Amino acid sequence: MAGRAPARSVFPFHLFLSTPMTYLRRSSLALLVTIALAPTAAAAQQVRTMPAPDATFAEPFSQVGAANVRELRNGRVIVADPRDKILQMIDLASGSSTKIGREGSGPAEFGLPLRLFAAPGDTTLVFDPGNSRYLVVAPDGKPVHTFRLESPPAANTGGGMRMGGMSIARAADAQGRLYHEGSGFAMGPDGPTTSDSAPILRYDRARQKSDTIGMVKLARNNVQRSGGQGNMRVMIGGSNPLAARDEWTVFPDGRVAIVRASDYRVDWVMPDGAQRSSAPIRYSPIRMTAADIKEEEALRITARASQMQMSMTMTNDNGNQRSSVSMGAPAGAPPPPPITDWPEVKPPFRPNFQSVWARSNGELWVRRTEPAGAKGTLYDVINAQGAVTHQVRVPEGLTVVGMGNGTVYTTKLDEDDLQYLQRHRM
Repeated sequence: MAGRAPARSVFPFHLFLSTPMTYLRRSSLALLVTIALAPTAAAAQQVRTMPAPDATFAEPFSQVGAANVRELRNGRVIVADPRDKILQMIDLASGSSTKIGREGSGPAEFGLPLRLFAAPGDTTLVFDPGNSRYLVVAPDGKPVHTFRLESPPAANTGGGMRMGGMSIARAADAQGRLYHEGSGFAMGPDGPTTSDSAPILRYDRARQKSDTIGMVKLARNNVQRSGGQGNMRVMIGGSNPLAARDEWTVFPDGRVAIVRASDYRVDWVMPDGAQRSSAPIRYSPIRMTAADIKEEEALRITARASQMQMSMTMTNDNGNQRSSVSMGAPAGAPPPPPITDWPEVKPPFRPNFQSVWARSNGELWVRRTEPAGAKGTLYDVINAQGAVTHQVRVPEGLTVVGMGNGTVYTTKLDEDDLQYLQRHRM
């Protein structure tokens, strides 16, 4: 019959990622930050303050976090704002900017510019879960083409966390190999089941080959579900932001640093696959107090109010799976339940992929935990031997969002919750 919509069966599956995004922090909130006790007496005398920025971009962003800033060889930066769905190249020297591509599903378009990765030839890979693909951007900021992963990242490891049928990459090296964290859960007939560990997967696009290069310990209770098979809601990432877990990052040369939460040490995976462990870093555990819990709950409320979540809805329409991705929980989503399983002591570092940074000069930055009321955020700076050489305190109100060649990028939040990108030389 003309005008009649075709019959379809719709089974929505809602996926909320609550932890990968940066906490937005208001100046009125005490910041939960870094270190309990310097690992050595020498390091305790070497706390350096982040220098003042040498450049600030005048136009604000709504949301820029880790993996949203990519410095090019000429000093320009590519910036993605997932909330406003904007991708642009910025010249901090002149203060100018040029938009890259546009929102859409056609050539040179993106649905959601979520993460940026360096690729050979100073090209940039833009992870676009909105279109289940990557957008390739040339060094001059012009979109070149798009691609999907030619094969699953790993055949027998759950394929990593997946969105729209593709695995979410977490890092890349100078050869353009993509690194994923294997799935910490599996979907069974009664819903998802969780695991206490996951593999680190390295995918070589040129060879269309994936290998497992290490394992990481995951946080407990990192999956929550409600509803049934026809309409299931799954929360991934753990409701407790201080549930200890290992974190990891990748250096341009392909070295992988795995920071262990159990005894705070660094395990290294060399480019040739060789592995070695550094000595544990001494620290004094910090006990959770009522003030710490209050501060953490305030951060959760701020993150939710600022829509620092990503939601994805997958719909089966007559056998055709469709997906849509947006920032923020969908309308009508229930408020986060109160946390009742706070740990007795805080882990040595913040359990979040944004807490570990691999700099091109070989430094590994690890964001430490501190008692409630600490001002700014504190990072251990660790050398290739796994020893802390010094610490860096990032001033109150600034958030580290990127690393470049002799540079660190931060965002500064104003009273309207808008972010301003800054570059620091160090």
